[in-house]
Amino acid sequence: IDVDLADAAALETLPGIGPALARRIVGDRAAGGAFGSVAGLTRVRGVGPKLAERLAPVVTFSGTPRPSSAGDRSRPP
Repeated sequence: IDVDLADAAALETLPGIGPALARRIVGDRAAGGAFGSVAGLTRVRGVGPKLAERLAPVVTFSGTPRPSSAGDRSRPP
């Protein structure tokens, strides 16, 4: 399942993802852009290292993650 595109119903089919977490994932993606990787997915409350490791073999990411403002070097300080 492509986490950068899937709706909440599709995300619920993943191991360890219930309805509430699926909604948080979709909401975070809508607000913050694509995850881009399993590491990016861990920005969602409820997705820690263990769940990310469990999901890694069954998910894909087609999007490019948005750079965080802290890592955006194009802005002046």
